[in-house]
Amino acid sequence: MKVLIVEDDAKLRRLLELEFTHEKFEVKTSEYGEDAIYIYEEFKPDVVILDVMLPDIDGTEVAKQIRKIDPEAGIIMLTALSETKNKVEGLESGADDYVVKPFDFEELLARVKALLRRKKLEFEHEVKIGSLSINLGSRTVKYNEKEISLSKTEFDLLSYLIKNKGRVVSKEEILNAVWGLDYYGTPNTVEVYINYLRRKIDPNLIKTVRGIGYKISKE
Repeated sequence: MKVLIVEDDAKLRRLLELEFTHEKFEVKTSEYGEDAIYIYEEFKPDVVILDVMLPDIDGTEVAKQIRKIDPEAGIIMLTALSETKNKVEGLESGADDYVVKPFDFEELLARVKALLRRKKLEFEHEVKIGSLSINLGSRTVKYNEKEISLSKTEFDLLSYLIKNKGRVVSKEEILNAVWGLDYYGTPNTVEVYINYLRRKIDPNLIKTVRGIGYKISKE
């Protein structure tokens, strides 16, 4: 399992790195929010431990950006702010859980493990839209009960649309999530792969929202 720790307190950051390493996690750390977003894209951690107060950008903004890259990201916020409104802001920004400083590592570890269990159950669940079904765990896709073959990029694109089911996602969001933040191609790449998918599934499932992007919906 991989964990990304985003914390500007060097002592706490190092302590968490040592503790999670001891628990057999693969760990990467960052002091800065902007840096953490790029690390997330490359490292693809199972969970992010994210401090709210960072030197460059607010942790809630980092959570929002990570959610755009991966709607299924596991995020636990850390903060010294314990008021209810602060917790609500953190959760509404995309965090799955919220831990107030100071805290015992055992509590944080328990919350991480609980989050990973929930994500595992969600990951193994088969999602259906009309005659299309997709299993994220086995990376299998069926249309009209028949399994269809997709390339890695086609599957990643389809799964991203399904994770954002009913929401319009821009070409830029899709490029960042599927091709990566360092991809320097054109938005036309998205159009090409959308057309590939439409040839293999019901073309009416993926809708074009002119001037914005795409959404997947059976309506």
